[in-house]
Amino acid sequence: MLVGKHSSLNHGLYAVLGAASFLGGSMRMTVSLCVIVLELTNNLLLLPLIMLVLLVSKTVADAFNGNIYDLIMKAKGFPYLETHAEPYMRQLTVGDVVTGPLQIFNGIEKVSNIVFVLRTTRHNGFPVIDEPPLAEAQVVFGVILRAHLLTLLKKKVFLCSPVLTGNDAFEQFSSNDFAKRGSGNGDKIENIRLTEEEIEMYIDLHPFTNPSPYTVVETMSLAKAVILF
Repeated sequence: MLVGKHSSLNHGLYAVLGAASFLGGSMRMTVSLCVIVLELTNNLLLLPLIMLVLLVSKTVADAFNGNIYDLIMKAKGFPYLETHAEPYMRQLTVGDVVTGPLQIFNGIEKVSNIVFVLRTTRHNGFPVIDEPPLAEAQVVFGVILRAHLLTLLKKKVFLCSPVLTGNDAFEQFSSNDFAKRGSGNGDKIENIRLTEEEIEMYIDLHPFTNPSPYTVVETMSLAKAVILF
């Protein structure tokens, strides 16, 4: 670009269009950015040029990689699933990607077993099963979240013997106890202190377990499972 006192180029116009194209290529929010830039410049005559640079920058950037938000989530390792499954997932089943060993809890579980599993795994959810005499045969009762187990350990809702407690156990909790906390603000198993006597007690997990979780068979298409979850 020729720059000089005899040049008729509007440097401010080029700066605005360059900033719009940069944001369009990194954020990919064309409509929102177009409105924001128009409000900043208060010049409706720039609308065609802004739309053009945003469209070109987004098209070119999409050919190379994802937007800046997706790249940050991948870099930080956030467990984020895309809206659409990848094409290769159609050739796989759920059983092809499952890793073991499976960690499960009984409906009435010993505190020491819960603490051991939470310390040795990073799973976010655990199946809860019932076995005789609580059930006629081994059956999946539901799924309990890691955060809920940590809350139960923190509140020390323990039993001296393995007996059912019923829904009365909820009276010891408030709605905030099981509320979802922000990233990095949740309880950690390393911060929970238990005595040797408490370690040998039991917890009835039934009232705090989700009895209707999403379940799939191992032969289900991985693409369908990704869309489901």
